Amino acid sequence: MNLRLAGFTEIYAKEVCSWKYDDIYSIYNYPGWDKVSNEKWGITIEKKRKSEFNAVIDDCNCLCGYIRLLDKNECIFIGIGLKPSLYGQGLGKVLMEIVKQQCKKIYPGKKIALEVRSFNERAIKCYKSAGFNVVDTYRKDTPLGYGEFVRMELPEHSS
Repeated sequence: MNLRLAGFTEIYAKEVCSWKYDDIYSIYNYPGWDKVSNEKWGITIEKKRKSEFNAVIDDCNCLCGYIRLLDKNECIFIGIGLKPSLYGQGLGKVLMEIVKQQCKKIYPGKKIALEVRSFNERAIKCYKSAGFNVVDTYRKDTPLGYGEFVRMELPEHSS
């Protein structure tokens, strides 16, 4: 499957809000569009969708995932989402390569960082295989719930 970046439209954002992950991964389920829109989450704000988000689409223009790149001055903080039905197909590696190339293109020379819930071993394994290293573990509250997180960074020579 070939994946490429596209603009992250409101239609794509609404689709992401409808994705449903199973079991322990259900923590990643967005509330409905009305709730996230009323609470002004980044995914609902057009300016942020245009400047921070990219849709990841296939050859048929179907949404497969998304990436979010936040310039935090000291680093580029990335967020990634993959459509639940596509897990286990090796697309994480492809998605991570797209993320690294996009960061290199837009933010050359900047460190890339991410955080992931500590229980999400499949994501951590994917990030490690993409060159990321664990640099910290901590607990925090988020709009999707309280939990333990792992911060990972990509060494600058790896991007």
